[in-house]
Amino acid sequence: MKVFYHLPGLFEFYDLYKAFLPLFREHREWFYDWCEIGSIYGAPADCIWGGGRVGFGDESAERVAELLKEYGISARLTFSNSLLREEHLSDTCSNNLCKIFEGGAICGSVQNGVIVHSDLLLNYLQKK
Repeated sequence: MKVFYHLPGLFEFYDLYKAFLPLFREHREWFYDWCEIGSIYGAPADCIWGGGRVGFGDESAERVAELLKEYGISARLTFSNSLLREEHLSDTCSNNLCKIFEGGAICGSVQNGVIVHSDLLLNYLQKK
């Protein structure tokens, strides 16, 4: 049996994960063999769909996606803004994040996802 942990700070803790993930891969004997990383979740501070969390990470989305691809870990964009309205759906930052993490050359075979609060946003993402 394996336990999958879903870790916070996709953007905020980029430097930590950049140091930690090589250790997790190269020194599995330091960790319980039943522990795995299921995903790392979060959203950058300037992402209106993200819900207003205070974020401190300033790493580009492309570099974050590359790091997770390198280690075969799923990214989960956290779009939990409960106050979204129709006019927020066109937010450039949020839409670009989705394009970066939706797959293709950057993300490889890892399936990324989103965590949503709003039915409005869920319907929008399903159509896109």
